Amino acid sequence: FIGEPAVSPTNNAAESALREPVVLRKIIGTLRNDRGMFVHETLLSLLATWRQQGRNPYDEFKRVARDNEMISRSQAVPAVVSSG
Repeated sequence: FIGEPAVSPTNNAAESALREPVVLRKIIGTLRNDRGMFVHETLLSLLATWRQQGRNPYDEFKRVARDNEMISRSQAVPAVVSSG
């Protein structure tokens, strides 16, 4: 943010963007396995990204499904190597 005046020095926008999904996740309470959490996090991340970019989420989901652009968890999340 030092070199770019348009960027906020706080993370308030990021915190605000995450608030609704976190509350929703806690209310639903059924996302207790890794697969459910991965799907939930991925979809909400895609929605938020497309909205910030001014894209239509419905059109983007259709495009992703049509072009078969789905990714696996191993591609999306880097492997964690323990240092022990």
